[in-house]
Amino acid sequence: MNISIICVPYQVDVARWGCALGPQAFLNHGLIQQLEANGHTVAEPVWIELPKEERTRDSVTNLGRIARRTAAAVQAALSRDDSFVLALEGDCTHAVGAIGGLALAQGNPGVVWFDAHGDLNTMETTTSGFLGGLPYAVALGWDLDDWRLAAGLEQPVRPEAAALIGASDLDAAEVEALEHYPVLRMDAPEIMRLGVEERIQTALKARANEASAWYLHLDLDVAGPEECPGSFTPAPYWPPRERILEAVRYPYLVLRKI
Repeated sequence: MNISIICVPYQVDVARWGCALGPQAFLNHGLIQQLEANGHTVAEPVWIELPKEERTRDSVTNLGRIARRTAAAVQAALSRDDSFVLALEGDCTHAVGAIGGLALAQGNPGVVWFDAHGDLNTMETTTSGFLGGLPYAVALGWDLDDWRLAAGLEQPVRPEAAALIGASDLDAAEVEALEHYPVLRMDAPEIMRLGVEERIQTALKARANEASAWYLHLDLDVAGPEECPGSFTPAPYWPPRERILEAVRYPYLVLRKI
C-alpha cells in the first residue's frame, strides 16, 4: 500500500505547543519505519502550515484556512494509485479538513468517529466555548458553515453515514442530538464487552453504502489516560486497548479510504 502522511501540527490554530507537537512525536518514535517494515511504501510527510500573513484574530477563520490546505493535501494524495492517507492531527478540529479532502477526491464521505467525547456541540450548545468540542458537528453541517465550506465539504456528512464509537463523556445537548439524528452510536460500555468486532461489523455493514468513501477518526483519548497520558480532557472510563483494536479493525479493513 502507498501511504501518504499528512501532518497538521496545530492545537486548534496554535502551533508549536501542546498537542500541536503530536504529529512530530509519532514520526520521532519510528512510525514511518514501522510502516515500511510491514511492507508499505511511505511518501515523504506533507506538513500543513498557515502562513503568518493569512492568520487572523478569529480562530474559526484560521481553522478554515488550515482545513483548506489540509483538504488540498488529502485530495492530492488520494489521486495516487492504491493510496491510503494517514492524517496526523494536533487535535480533532483538523478532522474537518481531512473529511473535506476525502469529499473532494471521492465524493459523499462517511465518518466513523472513535472518541471519548462527541465533538457534537455547536456554538449555541457548548458550555465551555472549546472549539475542539465542535468539529464533528461542523462536518455534519450543524454549525459554522464557513469552516466546513473552507474545507471543501460542500455537502455535509449525512447522519446516516456517521458513527460515534467509544464515547464516555457526552454533554446533555450531544445526547439530545444523537437521539434526534440517525448517527450510529456505540458508547464505551458497548466496546468493553466481548464480541465487539462482530457487533461493529454488523452495525457498519448496514451503512457501508451510505457513503462513497469513509474517514476513520481515532482520537487517542478514547483509550483513557493510561494509553494517552497528558490529555486535557481524559475519559471518565474507557475500553481496554485490546477491545479498541478489535473495534477499529473492521472499519479500517472494510470502510477504509483515509
